[in-house]
Order: sequence, then structure tokens, then C-alpha cells
Amino acid sequence: MRIGLLLTAGFLAVDVSAQGRVQRPMTYEDFAAVRNVGDPQVSPDGRWVLYALRTTDVNANSRTTITRLVTTGAVSSGPRGQSVIVQMPQWPDAKTRASEARWSPDGKRVAYIAGGQLWIADASGANGRKITNVNGGASGPVWSPTGDRIAFVTGVYPDCDSDGCNIERAKAADTGKVKAHIADNLLYRHWTEWTPQTRSHLFIVASDGTGLRDVTAGVKYDVPPGPFGGSEAYAFSPDGKELAYTAKDQGRADAWSTDLNVYTVPVSGGAPTVMSAANRGADQNPVYSPDGRTILYASQARPGFESDRQRLMAYDRSSRTSRELLPNWDRNADAYAFSASGDAIYVNTVDASRTKIYRITRTASGWTNVPQILTSGGNNFSPSVSSDGKTIAWLQDATERPAEVYVATVGPSGLSGVRRLTHENDALLAQLKLNPVEDFWFKGADGDSVQGLLLRPPQYQAGKKLPVLFLIHGGPQGEWLDQWHGRWNFEMFASPGFGIVAINPRGSFGYGQKFTDQISRDWGGKVYTDLMNGLDAALARNSWLDSTRMGAAGGSYGGYMTNWIAGHSRRFKALLTHAGVYNLENMYGATEEIWFSDWEFGGPYWDKNAMDSVYRRWSPHLFAGNFHTPHLVVVGELDYRVPYTEGLSLFTALQRQGVPSRLIDFPDEGHWIGKPQNQRLWWGESLGWFRKYLSP
Repeated sequence: MRIGLLLTAGFLAVDVSAQGRVQRPMTYEDFAAVRNVGDPQVSPDGRWVLYALRTTDVNANSRTTITRLVTTGAVSSGPRGQSVIVQMPQWPDAKTRASEARWSPDGKRVAYIAGGQLWIADASGANGRKITNVNGGASGPVWSPTGDRIAFVTGVYPDCDSDGCNIERAKAADTGKVKAHIADNLLYRHWTEWTPQTRSHLFIVASDGTGLRDVTAGVKYDVPPGPFGGSEAYAFSPDGKELAYTAKDQGRADAWSTDLNVYTVPVSGGAPTVMSAANRGADQNPVYSPDGRTILYASQARPGFESDRQRLMAYDRSSRTSRELLPNWDRNADAYAFSASGDAIYVNTVDASRTKIYRITRTASGWTNVPQILTSGGNNFSPSVSSDGKTIAWLQDATERPAEVYVATVGPSGLSGVRRLTHENDALLAQLKLNPVEDFWFKGADGDSVQGLLLRPPQYQAGKKLPVLFLIHGGPQGEWLDQWHGRWNFEMFASPGFGIVAINPRGSFGYGQKFTDQISRDWGGKVYTDLMNGLDAALARNSWLDSTRMGAAGGSYGGYMTNWIAGHSRRFKALLTHAGVYNLENMYGATEEIWFSDWEFGGPYWDKNAMDSVYRRWSPHLFAGNFHTPHLVVVGELDYRVPYTEGLSLFTALQRQGVPSRLIDFPDEGHWIGKPQNQRLWWGESLGWFRKYLSP
């Protein structure tokens, strides 16, 4: 790629000098002003990185995503010999809001999504041309390694054989006067929407816009499976003749089965073949080896358990057999990619509150069974490896800094020349007083070692007592990371002067599968002990934390635990429950993913063993008579994961007993509060609640 050509396209020079001093606590306006960097894509030759940049306009109540392009190396010198990075302010041009930008195999073109359709432009951004105009919109472009076709997904009516049919069906549904939902099966709604009649299908199209075809025509399932799947769910074979993809086709059992499968289908046409039918757990996210002999995929062995360990599996296309590559590595293969030569595999996973990038290599005796860690410091994710195998780009963030793009040179011993490419938030961070998180370990419920995180607020002064805000993560299988969280942001919670304590109790990821398993069917047991032990350890080691002024907050399972605390402890002055489970029996009957309740509660509530050992033991509503602590309750009416009636029931119990409480109901939000102005209200009410009860 010629630098001169790129400079003529409207590039500017960005000084990569150090940040200025931090000064003041963060406000919601600062939080909303963060420029969110994501989706780094390194060019095949390793010289450039495309990345997404999302910004928020609170007044307009909207967010905008654009694409930017930055070189991976200094191309000129700035004042006093400082390095200067060439960066394009907006790619492909100043007017186009491009997302999901993907390099062609030769690096000369880029496929991207704009206006809900698939486009292709030259690498410089010139000659942009729309190559789809499908009724369901396009997303998730993936190039064929041969460079002549692109796979993407779009919504269709499975029984339609043309886009004209899709258009007519969609028009009839939109203009019809009756809006009733009719269901014959479970999973009739999912996450934040009622399950539509359309399905997401996998299409291919030639790079000139011809040859549009549905390679999954007629199937009744979604590619990728909802609600969060993306282009990681499908891939081309190296010769471009086959596609592998993830789908779930369990019929009536969709709501209580986790059995996803990897399918293969000829690009030229033909029926899909199930590659992973023998395993009844989830199998997903195929990646072909460069020589085409192997397909990597993530596999969970236990049916019905969505948080089982994601094993890294290798499928031999010749023998049609699979084997696990890292059977003794007790971590998840969350993301993975081959090196250009096929002699190394990069794996992304969570380990002890940080996401890290590892590598395994092929030797004469096979793959190494102890992964080599490549990253140090911060939270490292979304790796992208150049086709020549020499360059890797990824995102790194931490509690005190939003994500930026990093890049390094790949060598036999690891990474060298690690450097930050983007500086989207330097000017903002220079104004803010943000402290890094501190790790501590303590003795858990089983006498084992459990990790906690501590954050000093911007008002911290040695010898000064400050209130404590105890944060409890959701999941229940999840984790607090040393990250810049887009919703439950530690720095925002600390901004009024609260010391933050956050514990990763059993059930958390990053400490081995046994530790993760130990929360199921024991929601209020050892986890509660871990949490209280962790809080006590933080208080004992930090005399500035004021144990007489403490609040607790959590969302989803964290909300459940806050509700559990309300009936079992009076050590807190105020509580916040967001989208929290309150009545286990009602939760079972109203949530959408029944496999979750079946596993976590031991079965349906009409199962006597499950009723006696879980439902009647661990349901917070049975201890409502013990409620005394002032309690803020937040719900979203579009939350089909933890239906908002859970929060309504909690609020009724609080009000009926005269406990100081407030309900905030968002009719246009789901499990998460995402709209900018709703977020502003959420933060204002949440921090205001704790200011009221934790002030001196």
C-alpha cells in the first residue's frame, strides 16, 4: 500500500506524546464522551489496522460507529524527533459510517457494512460500491481466501425463494393491524424481542455483486445462533470451496437444549452436513487451518450447561474425528486463530481477572500442551493476526483507561516491539483522576484462594475514612475484569468518593472449571461466604474503608445476591438491585432460556428434589420478612432473561413492609440499560441513592 496515495485521501498526523496529568473525578458526561475503540483488523501485510470507533451523542440519544485506518509503524518524525503515526480520520470517507471492515486476502480491498448493506472499496477508501441490496440487511462479512466471494448473513423468511417474497412478507407483517404474538413452542421470545418469523441465513456473493445465493436455503434455524453471535460463527475453507458454520437445530427442545453444532456446506450448493453431532453440548465457531486439513472449534462436553469449559477441539477433515488439543489446560478457549504457517495457534481467554493472549506451537511430537502467554498487563482481547504471520494487533484496556489498539511483532520467543497505535481518549483522560485497580487474595469458603479487586476513589487521602461500595457481578458464571466496563464502570461508581470492593467468588471464570462449577444449585451458599470473606479481608487490610458506611449493588445474578443479602444481613446501609432474580419459581416459568434454570436450579420447580434442595432453599422472596435495608430496584420491561416482574415483586415486598425503596422501570430497555439518556438517569439515580445513605 502506498503512503502517498493514503495521504491524498485526507489523513492527518497524530502526536503520540504522553498524557497530561489527571485532575478530577469522572462525571457521566465524561463517561459518555469516551471514544469506544473496537474490532481491530490488521492488514495481510501487517502495515495497517482498521478499527471501529463508536461515539455517543447524549442529547440526540444515539451512538455512531465509524471506521478508522492507522499505520502500524512510524512513517515520519514530529517535533523534536517524536514518532508520528499516520491515521485516517474516517474510512472510507468523511460521510460514510462504515462498520465491520474486513481486508481482502490480497490487502487491496476492504468489505464493510454501511447503511445496512455490504460494500467494497479500495484499501485507500476510493471506489466504494454497494454489492448487496437485501431486504433483511447484511452483516458479518467474511472473505473467501480466494478473494472472489464474501459470506455474510441476512434475515429471510425460510420458506421464501426470492428477496421479492421476503419484501412482501415483511410489508404484510409491518402493515397488519393485528400485532398478536402466537406461540406453539418455547423460546417464543429471546433476550429483548419476540422471536420473529424470519431467520438469519448464511449467504455468499461475488465481489462484483453477482451470484447472490443462500447457502442455508430452507433451514429453520439461525446462522449465527442468537442473540449475540457474529462472524466468528462461520468460516471459509482455504480453497474457498466449503463453508463451516455454527447453528442450533433442536426443534421444540431449543429452549432447554444447549446443543449447538458445527455444520459444513459446499459453496457450490448442496445440503449442510453436521460435523459435531456426536457431542450433545455446544460446539461452535469453526476455524480452518491454513493447509485445510483441520477445523478448530470450541466444544462444551456437558449438555445443558452454558458455562462448561470451552475446550479447544481439532477436527480432522480426512478421518472425520475430533480431539482436544489442550486437555490439561483448565481455561476456556474463548477465541483462537492459526498463524499463517499453521504451526501456531493463538488463544484468547480469561485468567484471574484479566483477558490474556496465549500461543501454542506445533513440534515434531505434536502441539505443545502448555500455552505460552504473550501479553502482560491490562486486559487484552480481540486479537487479529496478519496473513504473513509477522504482526498481531489487539485491544487493551484497564479499569482506569478505555480500550485502545495495540500492535506487536510476532517472533519465536513471543512478542516484541509492543506499542499502542491509537490515542482516542488521551485528551479526556488527561483531565480525570482515575486510579488503577489493586488485586488482593483471601481465604474462600473451602479454604481456597479467592481473588478480589479494590479501587481507591479520586478523593482518597491517607488517613481519611471513605464509604464502601460492594459490587457483585452477574452470570452467575462471569467475572469482574480489570477493564473499562461500558456499563458497570468501577471509576464511575468510585467518583462520589466511594471505595470499590469487587470479588470474584466461586462461579467466576478464570480460576478453573471446578471453581466455576461450584455456584450451580448453591446460589446463596459458598458464594455468599466468599463474598463476605472477601469484603472482610478488604476491610481488614485497608483501614481507610469505613465499615459503618457500606452499600452493595449487583445486576442479574448480582441482583439476586443483593436480594439475598437483603434477607440475610444488616451490615449495609443501602442496596441496589438491577434486573435481579427474586422468586426462583416465577423465574423458571417466565425466563426464555430454560436450559439455564434446569441446570442452575436442578430441574423444574415441579421436581420434588429440585424444589426441596434449591427452590425452597435459595429463593430470596422466602426471606422478604427480614428486609430492612433501603433498596433501589431497577428493571427493564424488555428484559426477557430476568423478566421485569421479578423487580416488581421485590418492590412490592419492600413497600408493603415500609422499607425505604424506589423503583425505576425502563419500558424501552432490556437486561442492560443502553440508551444514552437512560444511562444518564441510571447513573444519577444509582449514585444519588448511595450518596443519600452513605454520606457522613
